[in-house]
Amino acid sequence: MILRIVRDPEEAKDISQMAFLKAHEGLHRFMMVSSIKTWLYTIALNVMRDHLRKRKAILVPDMLDQLGDPAEPADEGLDRARNIERIRKAMETLPEKQRLTVQLRIYEEMDYKEIAKVLGETEGGARGNFFQAVKALREKLGTK
Repeated sequence: MILRIVRDPEEAKDISQMAFLKAHEGLHRFMMVSSIKTWLYTIALNVMRDHLRKRKAILVPDMLDQLGDPAEPADEGLDRARNIERIRKAMETLPEKQRLTVQLRIYEEMDYKEIAKVLGETEGGARGNFFQAVKALREKLGTK
């Protein structure tokens, strides 16, 4: 998750190490109310947010890993790359919670209940953020 957002392997490693260090330090406070997975994602997300605030980076999932097969015709690969760039730019315009909801839902395959716990909101709020993000992306990209 961190690598997809920061798009720099070294930076992602640093953030991951800090997140696991914070998790280790706070393990005695883990109440077993949520799953360990949700708890770790929350810590990682908070550490990453702090890091990115300092860096003032824009949170955008890295979609270049979805480029097609190198054997496909060049014009199709170019169209795919252009579409990915359009999606990336549209994602940049979304509010942070919507971007993170899309990231967690699509890339991390979390359900809305898990997303709500990670982002500190209700399950309905997570659904609403995802719905609004998809709606905004469709409008920006001109798709139905």
